[in-house]
Amino acid sequence: MENGESKFKENNRIIREETKKTILISFAMVISVVIYALIPILLLKNSTVKLFGIKYATITNIYNAFNILAIMIVISILTVRKTIYYSPKFVKDSMSLKDILKTWKKLDIILLGLGESVSILGIIISFMGVPFNRTFHFFVTSVLIILIVMPVNWKVRDKLKILEKQRDLYFDF
Repeated sequence: MENGESKFKENNRIIREETKKTILISFAMVISVVIYALIPILLLKNSTVKLFGIKYATITNIYNAFNILAIMIVISILTVRKTIYYSPKFVKDSMSLKDILKTWKKLDIILLGLGESVSILGIIISFMGVPFNRTFHFFVTSVLIILIVMPVNWKVRDKLKILEKQRDLYFDF
C-alpha cells in the first residue's frame, strides 16, 4: 500500500511540476487578452476616427473574414485538442510520464497561442473602426479557449487516463 501511495504522490508531483509554467503562461495570456479588450474601450471609446483610411464596405468584408477566421481557429483548436494529445506521432508508448507531459506542454503552448490570436483579430478590427459591441466576442472567445486548453491537474489526469485506455498503459493515479 505504501509503494502505491508514494507512486501516486510522485506522479501528482510530476504533473504539478510539468504543468506549472504552462498554467502561468495561460494566466498571463488571459491578462493580456483583457488588456487587448481594454485598449479599444479606453482609446477608441469616443473616437469616430478610423486609424486606417478604409471604406466601410471593405471594413465589413474584413470583419466578416475575421469572424470566419476566428471560427476556423476555434474549431481547429477544439478538434486538435481531442486528437493530437493521443497521437502515436507525438506520444510514443515507450515515453515516460514526464516525457509525455513535456510533449503536451509544447502542444498546449501552441494551442494557447492560437487561442490568443483570436483576440488579436478583435483588436485589429477594433482599430479599423468597428465598435467594441461588435468585437467583444473575439476577446470572450479567446479567454474561453485559453481556459479550455489550460492544463489544470484534473484535466491532465483525465487525458492520461484516456491515454492509458487507448494504449494499455498504466500511470498509477
